[in-house]
Amino acid sequence: MDDEKLDLSIFLMEYVNDARDGFQRANESILALEKDREHPEMLDEFSRVFHTLKSSSTMLGFADIFELAHSSEDLISRLKENRENITKRAIDLLFEIIDTLEAMVKERSEKKYSDWGKKVSELKTKISSVEAEGEAVNNNQKAVKGSEMPVIEKVDTVRVHIGLLDSLFNLVGELIITKNRIDTLLSGRMEKELKTTLSSMGRLLSSMQEHVSTARLVPVEEIFRRFPRMVRDLAREKDKKVDLILEGSEIELDKSVLDAITEPLIHLLRNAVDHGIERVEEREKSKKPTAGTIRMTAKRSENHIFIDVEDDGKGIDFIDVKEKAVQSGFIKSEDAVLMQDKDIINLLFSPGFSSAEEVTNISGRGIGLHVVKTATKELGGTVEITTEKGRGTKFSLLLPISTAVMQTLMVEEGDFVFAIPSDIVLETQRMSNADIKEIANEDVLVYKEKVIPFTRLGSVLNIPNKLERNQSTAVILQRGNKILSIGVDEVLGQIDNIIKPFDPIAQGFKGFSGGIIMGDGRVALMLDILTLFNLETLQEKGYSI
Repeated sequence: MDDEKLDLSIFLMEYVNDARDGFQRANESILALEKDREHPEMLDEFSRVFHTLKSSSTMLGFADIFELAHSSEDLISRLKENRENITKRAIDLLFEIIDTLEAMVKERSEKKYSDWGKKVSELKTKISSVEAEGEAVNNNQKAVKGSEMPVIEKVDTVRVHIGLLDSLFNLVGELIITKNRIDTLLSGRMEKELKTTLSSMGRLLSSMQEHVSTARLVPVEEIFRRFPRMVRDLAREKDKKVDLILEGSEIELDKSVLDAITEPLIHLLRNAVDHGIERVEEREKSKKPTAGTIRMTAKRSENHIFIDVEDDGKGIDFIDVKEKAVQSGFIKSEDAVLMQDKDIINLLFSPGFSSAEEVTNISGRGIGLHVVKTATKELGGTVEITTEKGRGTKFSLLLPISTAVMQTLMVEEGDFVFAIPSDIVLETQRMSNADIKEIANEDVLVYKEKVIPFTRLGSVLNIPNKLERNQSTAVILQRGNKILSIGVDEVLGQIDNIIKPFDPIAQGFKGFSGGIIMGDGRVALMLDILTLFNLETLQEKGYSI
């Protein structure tokens, strides 16, 4: 029988994933070395990564990747022999090697095979040049370390493709919909045994949902760890000194949410480097530390996560923003006079508006903060800005831990049923028409000795009342420090629901964020409370967008 050639392409995905993880660890190693060149042992991780890459590339026949990785190992050995060899030029070269190998591996993942020979030769020449520079100061022999018994650690995690988790999660969702339908069909006439069985099924579904949801959670470190290298490169390009501090990297988020906020966070960091942090001479005049500080913090609160991006830069100059808005035609000069700080902040999130002095490859095109606002709102979150001129700016993102399964309050208005996210529902209470008062031409409700704004859901959505009734229900909603009440005909109950996104053609609908299949087969719309009732403008602290 003829020998069959082993198809090694089945190992490609594992190779690519391992390489990406390795490049991230190599970046972290070089970033640490750049800050503290007294400890060349920080290059050990770099060596391990490149040795593994070299071996696996040989197996898959990627000769060009093997060649560059092998030459890089020689450079690392030279740098580890004497810390005097670790120059700025050597560190820049290490970063360039990582970037090149990363691009080569990315091509392989897409099954593309460009000719990298010229680039590899160019880098090998640079490696030889850097090695020659250190030859004069490197007269020490390599130390031979004694061998140690390797320690084999137990591996208690496995990689699961996100597509498989998505499929499992969709199945859980369908099961929840089916259970809700059974509850509806048999409501009011269930036998005791059937009711007990369904109750047990509900507990099992809740447990299954919880476990699958947990499996989808990943630490924000997955994206946080990419940012130090990016900020370092941006700061050098802008001739600034910047320290990035990351806190709360262990906080976990649903993978889909994490992927969706990666680009917004990149824009916020770019904004902080480009617009927030001043150049060295400006900071010295202001008696600030030479290096600016950007602090990215993740914190969890019940079913939400807060991610703050804060800098100690120059802050936002409201007068300057207004002037640029007038110059660029976003507002008229007579309108600018009447604008409050809140309105000026909103300008920064307008598509096409930028406060940058010039267009660069970092910013200035007026798309960055608009992307942040759009992506955050699509996830059902909010963005707030607090700023002080001369002291700095903080962007605060409030995001759901997961967007797939959500606890909702189901309400009825007219012939329609709607869902409201339970996390913003403070309370419900029965009321009569006499409980609604009018103050300054606005309807209000007295709630716990406080007067709060009141709006009928039917009035907002133009839904006629099924019948004239004196009794209805007020749903008290809270976001931040402000409260709003909406009137509905009935509150049907609170249940877990699978939120189905709209088709692209319907995503432009304002005031709704998705649909829910109810137990009787009808579709209920999820209300986008922030947009529908402009609840975001009621925030007291900061500026809610």
